Amino acid sequence: MRSIFRLQPLAAALCTAGLSFGAGPALAQSSAQQSLPPVTVSADRDSYQAPESATATRTDTPSLQNPQSTQTVPLSVIQDQSALTLGDALRNVAGVQFDFGFNGSAQPLAILRGFPSASMTAMGPMSGSSSYYIDGSKVTGVPINMANVQSVEVIKGPSSVLYGRAEPGGLINVVTKPISSVPAFSFEQTVGQYGLSRTGIEASGPVNADGTVRARVAASYYNADSIRDYVTDKLGAFTGSLAWVPDARTSVTATIDYSTQRYRTDYGVPAVGDRPANLPWSRQFNDSPTLSGTKTTSFKIEGSHQLSDTWQVKGKVLSVRGDTSEMDVTPYRVDLGAGMSPGDTCSGSGNPMCRYYYYARPKGKYKLDQFNVDLIGKFDTGGVKHTVLIGFDTYNGRKSGTAYFQQLSAVDIYNPLLGATPRLDTAMSSPLDIRDQNRWTSVYLQDQLAFGNGVFLTGALRHDRTSAVYASDATTPPNKASFTTPRLGAVWQFAPNQAVYAQYQDAVSANNGRDAVTQAALKAEKASQIEIGHKIELFDGKLSSTVALYQLVKRNRAGSVPIDTAPFYNTVTIGKARSRGLEWDVSGEITKRLSLIGSYAYTDTKVTEDPTYEGKQLANVARHTTSLWARYAFDSQWSGGAGVFAQSRRQGDVGNTFQLPGYARVDAMLAYRFALGSAKAALQFNIDNLFGKKYYTGSHQFVSDWIKLGTPRTARLTLRLDY
Repeated sequence: MRSIFRLQPLAAALCTAGLSFGAGPALAQSSAQQSLPPVTVSADRDSYQAPESATATRTDTPSLQNPQSTQTVPLSVIQDQSALTLGDALRNVAGVQFDFGFNGSAQPLAILRGFPSASMTAMGPMSGSSSYYIDGSKVTGVPINMANVQSVEVIKGPSSVLYGRAEPGGLINVVTKPISSVPAFSFEQTVGQYGLSRTGIEASGPVNADGTVRARVAASYYNADSIRDYVTDKLGAFTGSLAWVPDARTSVTATIDYSTQRYRTDYGVPAVGDRPANLPWSRQFNDSPTLSGTKTTSFKIEGSHQLSDTWQVKGKVLSVRGDTSEMDVTPYRVDLGAGMSPGDTCSGSGNPMCRYYYYARPKGKYKLDQFNVDLIGKFDTGGVKHTVLIGFDTYNGRKSGTAYFQQLSAVDIYNPLLGATPRLDTAMSSPLDIRDQNRWTSVYLQDQLAFGNGVFLTGALRHDRTSAVYASDATTPPNKASFTTPRLGAVWQFAPNQAVYAQYQDAVSANNGRDAVTQAALKAEKASQIEIGHKIELFDGKLSSTVALYQLVKRNRAGSVPIDTAPFYNTVTIGKARSRGLEWDVSGEITKRLSLIGSYAYTDTKVTEDPTYEGKQLANVARHTTSLWARYAFDSQWSGGAGVFAQSRRQGDVGNTFQLPGYARVDAMLAYRFALGSAKAALQFNIDNLFGKKYYTGSHQFVSDWIKLGTPRTARLTLRLDY
């Protein structure tokens, strides 16, 4: 076991520095969080202090008593950084990096503790696209509208015990803006380079005289082009919520969301040798004449009722319906008409890049139905205080539609002729009907025990029955499985403002793929994690810090290998990999003028069992990543901020055949607050990548032709009005 936590000197020194915070004075505990269905805006909009979250335990447990590392990016940070995408917000969190994501900038594919946040079981858009939680409910392939986001929570490590099928690196939960208990109206307009524009408007408050009925409506539209040829993103969204809060014991909220997204995926540049090709920043090979898109409607009802002084019940129903159109032109340097073996190179003059409508899906359907109910009890037995959670949930997500394969022209990567690509001709294409479905039914039990003297234990158990299928025919049976997953954690809060913890937990993900050659169902992906850590709150709880050491092992990893027959890849389980490291998150207020949010992660990954890749590092995972953003208020009107976001070199693919160079990017902000009639107004100027550093954000771990670039120096201006 001693080898689990062997770290580089820098990581070990940082761990020591984080733990040395314990020399500070003992301060008051943080207060417990309100229940999940929020009806008031209780957090300080200017505070960088991470608000208490119920996501990690599904109960109102203070952070110091939770045996798990978590970090929250609050609204104040999102606004100060002018974070227009989820990826912009997540860069503040230790251990979060990025894989190659499809479906536009509104759906980035994050990596947590070395493992992608979405299953790579299949290359289908549903299975390989981004997976997040919105207000505690899992969604896949749904664009994230940052104009409607209150905060972003990251729960580190496996979360399967309370949230079902999930990748083991962690859970990303997007918390949407709540309904205000007082009348509120706001308007926001952002404009910037490369055609950037985002407009948002919202109104919220009580509907009747006694305030027991409250409502919120909000609408936004985001449009952005890019320095990258042909790349564009458009997202329009509307949300409406109605809450009934007859008393302090009961609340019921109904919410409807609608969004329409149109985009053209940026496939980046290929690798040449062991580095990304030296191409102009603008070079990109997806010139599809038809934009891809999604139209999504969701309806949610959630309620909470205090049955007695001891017991509370919470429930939620979510229904999502979506229409999808995936029409990208996909570049490959292999001839998919011949297969995908190493010798099947793309024919053509110069340095050819073949291009295809590869699994283009003009008319797809996405459906998601979820139900969850939790019963929470608080009582004492023999001097021990219990917080008991008994839960039940069901999940049914499915995507369908006919996909097409059509070969297009090849272009020279150094001198491409683009802009004349024909539309998909379904009569000349190879069709493939795809079924993609995941279902589970689960029960779970958790007991949080407080023994006194700052000692807390948490034990949890979950039982799942799952059914999953990804197939191109109507006869392939689903992969069915059942499994039980444990979680155990301990906390010693040895001072009012700090604690140490340890935990062990498992994770299970039921593969939805089959071996294309043998037709055998793939084994379930499984993972286990050991974690220890230290938490402290300073300056009357206004600054919080968490240092964590962990080892995470994932078994039965699914991946794709090339074959020479349609669909030209085979999904197989390719062994075992482990990630171990150190993470440090710090955020909050140091003085009334100075606030900061920062992170550091040391992530050491290795494929430990695999017939081909044993000994390799996991793709897109830098050993060192760090971020630091600080805001200083010069007076009541003027404030400025600056930050650096950096990471070391990363391997670009599963074979470690090329590398993405390390980089450091610097951003800055200047804001001025003033009164404009009856409104509180703010004018804010942001500049990203101040020094114009060319860098790469991620690549596809199985395709060396897709390496995404970061943005060049860009500026934008935001006006906010709050009434």
